[in-house]
Amino acid sequence: GGGGKSALTLQFMYDEFVEDYEPTKADSYRKKVVLDGEDVQIDILDTAGQEDYAAIRDNYFRSGEGFLLVFSITEHES
Repeated sequence: GGGGKSALTLQFMYDEFVEDYEPTKADSYRKKVVLDGEDVQIDILDTAGQEDYAAIRDNYFRSGEGFLLVFSITEHES
């Protein structure tokens, strides 16, 4: 943790950078956006990679239509 992955999510969700953020256990977000002229819903699951949330993550994998994997290139554990 600590690589800024959750801060990136919060910046996307709320259009502001959060400097003081508590480390993520598991959070999920939903935002409506316009993509190619169509209203679409984006669901974001932020689990910090913990295996405790593998079942939730796997459900997102089965039902999702696209994925974005975010990690730090300087923190191999991220």
